[in-house]
Amino acid sequence: MTVEPHLKSSQAWLTESWQRSISAGLSEFSPAEELRLNGPDLKSKHEKYQQLIDLVQSHAVPLFNQLMAHSNSRLLLADAEGYVLKHWGVSRYSSKLADVALDIGVNWLEKYRGTNAIGTALTSKRAIAVIGDQHFIRQNRFMSCTACPIFSHEGEMLGVLDISSEQHRHSPLTLMLVSSLVQQVEIALLCQLPDSHYRIELAAQPSLLNSGWQGIVIADSDGRIVGCNPMAKQLLSQAKLGDSIEQHLGGSWARLGGFHRDLALHLQTQAIGPMPIKKMATAVDKSQPQLGVRFRDPLLERAWQQANKVLTRQIPLLVLGETGVGKEQFVKKLHAQSTRRAQPLVAVNCAALPAELVESELFGYQAGAFTGAHRSGFIGKIRQAHGGFLFLDEIGEMPLAAQSRLLRVLQEREVVPVGSNQSFKVDIQIIAATHMDLESLVAQGLFRQDLYYRLNGLQVRLPALRERQDIERIIHKLHRKHRSCAQTMCVQLLDLLLHYDWPGNLRELDNLMQVACLMAEGEEVLDLMHLPDYLANKLAKCAAKPTVGINQHVITGSCLQKNESLHSAINQNVLQVFSACEGNVSQCAKRLGISRNALYRRLKQLGIKD
Repeated sequence: MTVEPHLKSSQAWLTESWQRSISAGLSEFSPAEELRLNGPDLKSKHEKYQQLIDLVQSHAVPLFNQLMAHSNSRLLLADAEGYVLKHWGVSRYSSKLADVALDIGVNWLEKYRGTNAIGTALTSKRAIAVIGDQHFIRQNRFMSCTACPIFSHEGEMLGVLDISSEQHRHSPLTLMLVSSLVQQVEIALLCQLPDSHYRIELAAQPSLLNSGWQGIVIADSDGRIVGCNPMAKQLLSQAKLGDSIEQHLGGSWARLGGFHRDLALHLQTQAIGPMPIKKMATAVDKSQPQLGVRFRDPLLERAWQQANKVLTRQIPLLVLGETGVGKEQFVKKLHAQSTRRAQPLVAVNCAALPAELVESELFGYQAGAFTGAHRSGFIGKIRQAHGGFLFLDEIGEMPLAAQSRLLRVLQEREVVPVGSNQSFKVDIQIIAATHMDLESLVAQGLFRQDLYYRLNGLQVRLPALRERQDIERIIHKLHRKHRSCAQTMCVQLLDLLLHYDWPGNLRELDNLMQVACLMAEGEEVLDLMHLPDYLANKLAKCAAKPTVGINQHVITGSCLQKNESLHSAINQNVLQVFSACEGNVSQCAKRLGISRNALYRRLKQLGIKD
């Protein structure tokens, strides 16, 4: 078989790709044999590339959705071996796209699939657009696909981003978009390097500093280079990893902005994380990879940055937030990256302790101090936390008597156990948390004013789930956590989840997703029908708008406006469509936009099927 004549005048890369496809023994007239990962192998891939998946989700997907939302396109992330890891965009492929298996876990290397954007971009290590007839295998020629490799700061190819569309002919603008998305991901990877603390942007013109095409250098807390992007390597041709940035840019690099006259470069510097801890050659330090934690939500990131600043000064921290926002997890992350991470984090839930036991649990007690006391006494939670963190959760529930004794500990930094006259010095970082309004409790005489001011060294508030800008990422993360297979989520359910108020915050979302994934075990798509009736009705009633994007065959906005039961409306529409399809299950499922299994389950509930 020879390369078709019209290809001889095409780009050299295309001719070479077709030749490689022929050499691999592929035929343009025969569909490729599918190579797909099994469940355990796919799970292993996702664990390995979780950081890359999350960065694409947060840095590439929003722009893709903004520019390609109405183009019936899908954004795909594949690893360096050609396996599709994740996709975003149009939730369901047409029958043609489904036939070519452009899905999670499928391999698209050239040697298996012939000339295609993902495989050819990986082979050529450059951005590639493969349009229609340029695909080697005829079955794929109805598609337009544009892909660009993702590289680490060390030049290692990590994977590839691809935009695939049916019929829609990609223009050079699509190639620019994919390249721009990859660039944003590569910059995010650069900023998450271990020990990264400063981000220095370089450009010949000040207008280019925030253009996306500027040079970027990442430095540690000592000002030594830990990474830089290709543009920075061009602008600072002599710079090497480990160099002091000052020897290349002078002292002006540390200021917020500046101009290097010799290099004719404009500079812009910002801190990108808490001050890292100097690593020591101990087993404890090696086991703590928590340095440089970043949050994608700006409110949460601001709380994180502020909290880290007080930890080195032993200033008490008060963490506020609604029930279920993740206050305890926030404190665990603070402890894991602090100078006290080798010492214990002792958590006390003040609301869970009986009032008569709070003092003995916190301050400890001497042997024989009271009836039922342990014969050897008890050291107490405060002394257990010596050298580390004492986390007082739900501090607003602490009895007044215990509040008085806690105030003395904070003032004197010493503990007197119950039934003892001996005091013990303690070195602890105090962090308290509550969902209650402590100022209101002070006004009511239910909380000591002096203790409130002592605990309130710095007050940070964690945003509720409904306030977070990364709520969609969290939904997908919890879905990945609880699903039992390579399952996707339908856009209608996602719309409902995004519009719900989440009074129980992260805890409520986690529970809902766990139940839904259990109900949908083995299904390819998680949809509304997999939720128990009470959960589905709860989501629908709290939707921000009457029309929340639910498929019109499933439920209409008017159903919500009339306060009808969501599942009653679903059942009614299922029966109507089933009747219109004259009992054809496959056709009915396709029109409803659900799987055959989900339809069978619903028909069984209605008594239509056994």
